[in-house]
Amino acid sequence: MYFSLFFGYFTLPVLFILHDFEEMILVPFWKRTNRFQKNPRFHHYFGNTHNGAIFSIGVLEEFLILLLISALCSITENRRLYLCFLLAYSFHFLIHLKMCVSYHGYVPGIITCLLQLPMMVILIRHYFTLDFPTCLLFILTMFIVYGNLLLMHRLMPKWEAQLNRIWD
Repeated sequence: MYFSLFFGYFTLPVLFILHDFEEMILVPFWKRTNRFQKNPRFHHYFGNTHNGAIFSIGVLEEFLILLLISALCSITENRRLYLCFLLAYSFHFLIHLKMCVSYHGYVPGIITCLLQLPMMVILIRHYFTLDFPTCLLFILTMFIVYGNLLLMHRLMPKWEAQLNRIWD
């Protein structure tokens, strides 16, 4: 069924990296546009780093976590944990949509969000289980995923400043 529901438990890291390629490539250019530069209200979008390489370090860290989770879920056939990470990834699409609406235009990542949304609905429906253990695991997953994202967004500007000092 759909090539083992796309690629088995490794669909999420593949979709993640396709989405983040859009961000890694376009965020540095987007942040240099006049519209972005002139409106400080949007400067927190995608963290306070302007270097694509530094942004890529954060993406790599998240990708490795998703690979680890996917391998763990594949080995143990843990559908609940995989569902929770699918949901957490899908919820981040809402952040992109909110950013687009408030920016009144293109924000890097929105194209792959919109393209991946139907696939995510299919995947979530396939793995969906609604019970107490899944709800608890989902809450824990959201804290881990978004806590990690917050941590990466705080560390990336520090890494950028440190590397700028080393290479300047």
